[in-house]
Amino acid sequence: MATYKTLAASLDWPTGQPPSQTTTLICSSLSAPGDILLPHFLSSDHAVLLSFTQTSNHYMHILRKMGVHRPKIHFVNALTDFSLDALPSATRPKLTWLAGQPENTTLVVDGLCSLMDQGMSAVQALLGGRLVVSVFLDEFTEKLVRALARRSHYVFNFEGLASGASSDVSGQLTATFKPVHLHYKVADTAVQFFSPGQSRTVL
Repeated sequence: MATYKTLAASLDWPTGQPPSQTTTLICSSLSAPGDILLPHFLSSDHAVLLSFTQTSNHYMHILRKMGVHRPKIHFVNALTDFSLDALPSATRPKLTWLAGQPENTTLVVDGLCSLMDQGMSAVQALLGGRLVVSVFLDEFTEKLVRALARRSHYVFNFEGLASGASSDVSGQLTATFKPVHLHYKVADTAVQFFSPGQSRTVL
């Protein structure tokens, strides 16, 4: 699977992945789901995926469509296998099932805002290590997202086009802390990022 070269170059990620010991926050909206970035992070050499939203088959199907046939993913289904007892305290940021994973492991958490429904505070919800968190931003999750953003190195905001819908552009992505503004187009087997006003290219 090709990395998202335009996005990685804009963020100075020479390997296509964020540096180790950083937190990346992906914020979705109704008009622009940010989970389109998850296959990119899951295609890294080693990834742990903790999902509050989908089953393993969902992610495997998408990765196969995008050319990743044997991803090195340790999947934790938070819909059925997760309990609050397994969550780390503020003094124990590492999860027990991360033990033994390679140092360059990427921890991807999809649907972290579901923890709020279980009464978890924003501090308890923030995990450690090289972390990628995908959340849906609305009035109910605003407090959690603000707390996560303050402790994140990269924040991606996915939004619909301010000018309305377009057949050539699915939405816009703004990255904070290193200002980047890109348009993107979601295709069946790829996501194409390009600068506003430029024609899109397959990456």
